[in-house]
Amino acid sequence: MPSVDIEELYDENETRRDFRRANGAPLVSDPEDSTRSLRYSRPSSYAKCLDDEMALTEWRIWKAMQGVATSRALQTQVAATREEEKDQKKDLREKALDKGAANERADTGTGLHAMTARVENPSDDWEVPELYEPDLTAYTSCLDRYGLVSEMIEVPIVNDVWRAAGTADRIYRLTRPLILPTGETMVAGTLVVGDLKTGQKLDFSLPGYTVQMAIYALGSLYDIVTERRMPTPQIDERWTILVHLPVGKARCELLWCSIEVGNYGAYLAQQVKEWRKRWKSGRDFYDTLPIAEPVEDESSPAEMPLDVIYDEVLNWALGRIRGIGCHEKARRQLVLSWPSDLPKPHQLREAHDEACLIKLLNLLDRIEAEYSIPFPESDPRLRYQTGPKRDMQRDNAFMLAQ
Repeated sequence: MPSVDIEELYDENETRRDFRRANGAPLVSDPEDSTRSLRYSRPSSYAKCLDDEMALTEWRIWKAMQGVATSRALQTQVAATREEEKDQKKDLREKALDKGAANERADTGTGLHAMTARVENPSDDWEVPELYEPDLTAYTSCLDRYGLVSEMIEVPIVNDVWRAAGTADRIYRLTRPLILPTGETMVAGTLVVGDLKTGQKLDFSLPGYTVQMAIYALGSLYDIVTERRMPTPQIDERWTILVHLPVGKARCELLWCSIEVGNYGAYLAQQVKEWRKRWKSGRDFYDTLPIAEPVEDESSPAEMPLDVIYDEVLNWALGRIRGIGCHEKARRQLVLSWPSDLPKPHQLREAHDEACLIKLLNLLDRIEAEYSIPFPESDPRLRYQTGPKRDMQRDNAFMLAQ
């Protein structure tokens, strides 16, 4: 089946708008301080950690194998690529998938998704391509049969609870009552979040889709031009509707997705992310730590040799400064907050002043917490404390004094 040039689906005078992004992540205004921007997650990938993607991964591997098998040029390039050439390897993987036609169906699905928005627009005189008319007819007929009208299409939504922002495919309005899985009735006039999927199967991605739509249903409308949250109409907070329109099958079905279940999935996904973040930071023993040499008197704690550990802790602090330097706003805040009586980083080694080092550590703790910046390495001071985790002291002054 031929792919579709998505650009052809939009009016040439239309201005396509989207969230500002940082490395792919949406940037939204801070709900408490509109002058600041926050980096949020994308709802579409928020719960990837809950999906069982093994079957999809195996399918992509097979398609890539087929692609390499059918191209002598790809075989030669793969054989000539070094293990450390990561960019080259990534490029070859995509070429192999293209040769194996792994991306073609996804591209066609994206095109069909865009076509549904145009076919629902009564003022658009766009002529439906004959090849996709059966699919689009199945879609519009399904909406008519169940009494769904697209009140809003491609709706920017922000969920500040889960710090996620994205574009919901639809907000449908019911023109007739529908029976819910609980036996209750969703009355006519209700607004409900809808999401359109064009893949052949949904089996392995349904958990993520359920979370995605729950995030939208419990969020707020967002104006991406003014970067402000907008008054949001009452959207049903019990159920969302997943619209499955597989490419080339001329059929469409609707599925209920529980918002309660999706919201719980968002919580689980957030906990997994937090656990990984803590592991990367190395704090609170989220790390593998070397076992110290045994001491003769195991009942007494190991003493911290300040003449040795000062440089080790200072190097660790300098690494944290470099990490903060990678974040423009955090770097600016660090410069503005630097105490006048605190020596510059390159002077601290000569000074060998524990009080100055403690002041620096306190400053770094505050900046990193404010901008959610993880430690670059494990805290070297933890090796010099013994005893149960609950008894560990976290105060900088205490940790350098012991």
